[in-house]
Parts: sequence; C-alpha cells; structure tokens
Amino acid sequence: MNRSPLRLGVVTPLGNERDSINAFLDEVTARLQCDDRWYGVLDHVARDGTREIVTARARTDDRLVALWAPQNRCVVDAYFAGYRAAYAAGCRWILEMDAGFSHPPERISEFIAAMEEGYDFAGGSRFSPGGAHRSPWTRRILSYGGTLLARVLLGSRMTDMTSGFECFNRTAMEHVLAHGVRSRANFFQTEIRHMMHRFRWKEIPFVYLNDRPTVGRKAIGESFRILFHLAFQHEH
Repeated sequence: MNRSPLRLGVVTPLGNERDSINAFLDEVTARLQCDDRWYGVLDHVARDGTREIVTARARTDDRLVALWAPQNRCVVDAYFAGYRAAYAAGCRWILEMDAGFSHPPERISEFIAAMEEGYDFAGGSRFSPGGAHRSPWTRRILSYGGTLLARVLLGSRMTDMTSGFECFNRTAMEHVLAHGVRSRANFFQTEIRHMMHRFRWKEIPFVYLNDRPTVGRKAIGESFRILFHLAFQHEH
C-alpha cells in the first residue's frame, strides 16, 4: 500500500528550549492533522536537554520528527536541513517557524488558508496592519530599517523583508533549495523573500516577541554586503 502524501511540514530549528519546548509542542500539535509533520532540527547548539525531550515525544507521536543534524555550522544550515527533510518527505506545504513562541502557533491556520487559496508563498509580516514587533528598540530598528532598504534597493513590495515565519508550496521551496542563499546569518530571510517576488505571494500579519537585544555586528555587516550585491543584480 502506498503511503498517503503528507500535507504540511513544519520546520523549527531548536536551540536550548527546555523551559518552553513542551508547551510549544502542545500548541503546534493541536493544529496538526495526521498527515502533517513537525521537524525539530537539532544540532550541537542544544545542550540543555531539549534534544532528549523532543526525541522522547517523537517516540509517542508519529507527527513529530527529531531531526539530528550535527553537520550544521549556523542557523541557516539548520533551516535548510529542515527544508530538505520536509521536501524529501513529500510535504505539500512547508512552514518554517521559530520555537519559544516568537512565532505564534495560533497563526498556523492562516498560513494553511493561504496555501489552500493557491498562493506559492505566505510570509509573516510584523509591519502590515494587525502585526507588531514587540522587541528591544535595537531589533525593531534593524528589522524595519532592513525592510526599508530592501524596498528601495530591490524594489520589494512586501511590508516585511526581514522576518521568518514563512510557508512555501513545493514549487517555491524547490526554487529556494535549488538557488540557495549567500548569508550565514539572519539576512537569509531577506534573500528568500527577494526570491519569492517571482511567485504568487501573500503576507500574514503576526505579533513577534523577542527579548534578545540585537544581532551581532558580523551579521549586520554581512547583511549590508549581500543586500548591495542583490541590488546590483537587480539593476542588471
């Protein structure tokens, strides 16, 4: 008997999430069907028992996959390990979201609805009506400033060019996997959203919560270099 195709694959890179992972998984699994999968991407960053918690839960719930990826060298590797696993498993739609409730699980249904409407890509937006960026002012400035620069230099029409919380159909994900990204840090989300302009896209407003003060200077410098590289390509 052939296995039924999978519907939704949720990809979540994990760090040290011991204090919140059980509550997070409770919220996510409450919104998954039997033909959905959640891929928790684990590597050597997780040192507080998160891997053991996720592995134990995966033994009792077939929808949960503890994906051990020790080859990861950065957060971008973790995301792409999850993308590839969900794509290879045949998931019709692939949703990436962070753990720790910075991306609210209650919004999952809106991403699914966008896919059912025929969109290739649905991107979470903190800056469209109904969205909010509840973080230290340094992060808000970087996120909004990055979006403004991307809109000016790349001709972007999205209201948020620096966020995660995104859903792809197989065609859009195949494009991302085939082309890859240059960034090894946060800017990879902007690269992906720049790619998605050639597809049918929609933004989903959400409230983003993050209490970390900022991103590193190296990541900020990389973001500017790649942004201007993309802008040069855009002009030609």
